[in-house]
Amino acid sequence: MQNASRPLSDKALPPGLFLKLLLPFVLPFPLVLLLIFTVGEAWPRSIAPGSGLKLTGFVVSALTAACAWYSAVQSVTDDRTRTFAMLFCAITGLMGWPMWTVGVLPSINGARLEPSSTTAMRIERLYITRPSKGRGFHHWAVLETRNADALIESGRYFIPQSRYEEWRMHRPETVKVVHARGALGAEVVTAFR
Repeated sequence: MQNASRPLSDKALPPGLFLKLLLPFVLPFPLVLLLIFTVGEAWPRSIAPGSGLKLTGFVVSALTAACAWYSAVQSVTDDRTRTFAMLFCAITGLMGWPMWTVGVLPSINGARLEPSSTTAMRIERLYITRPSKGRGFHHWAVLETRNADALIESGRYFIPQSRYEEWRMHRPETVKVVHARGALGAEVVTAFR
């Protein structure tokens, strides 16, 4: 009965609360579109295996969720609403994590590259896959580093169709991967030779 005596303004949620709580999930989408329309393919995005931006994406997603939560609950006094908002922001932040990691951050990483390096690698396997949506094929090479202290690791590399056809026909002993450290520290593959 004590809750019934509370003024309605204490029970009411602030306007726009749910929109603010969705921000950690929604924010990366317009940023990706902005990068697509302004930068396009001018900045290289192909991150070398073992040099990903998963931790950086998680940190950016967590900071976005914390900012959205703080913005949403500034005027909220009810502890249950604040706790709900915190959990909701944590969930939407986790949902936005992949978009930061594979959408926004690789483009930002490719905005500024340090001088490039070349690493000799051996072809383990070549194969193609079909994209889940659309037509055509994705061409892949599983490459193994020849040097233990190489800046990039062995793994699966996305390659152009022309390179796939050339390597499939000639099966070279060694291929060279040209790469450079990006603005966020991840190694970006810029060419194959």
